[in-house]
Amino acid sequence: MSWYRGRYKLKRRSLAQWMAESEKDYHFRVRNKDKADPTVVSFVFSDEVKKDRRLYCACRVLYEHYQRYCRQQELKPLSNRQFKTNMELLGFVYQKHHRFYAGYYQNKVTTAYKNIGLVKH
Repeated sequence: MSWYRGRYKLKRRSLAQWMAESEKDYHFRVRNKDKADPTVVSFVFSDEVKKDRRLYCACRVLYEHYQRYCRQQELKPLSNRQFKTNMELLGFVYQKHHRFYAGYYQNKVTTAYKNIGLVKH
């Protein structure tokens, strides 16, 4: 904490530090596991994925990781549309999100899934 123009200023913390210091439970609980496709359920509960209410993940990136996971496990991946419906069935919100930019001009809004993130190894 520092003093600037008569006010206390807090130091900027990284998102990882803020998440680690938070005492609130942000774990996301998956719904309708029995109704969704088994390949999607096994992907969501794999070590590559983190379920947290504060996270977002771009749809294209998550689907590419899902396809890679299915190839490693020798499973047949679903199509992009079927994957989307299964993710929505499990409770992951599909929405347009302005934080994910794509394209040459970087002004195109892409879509993202809320409550899910990827773990880097």
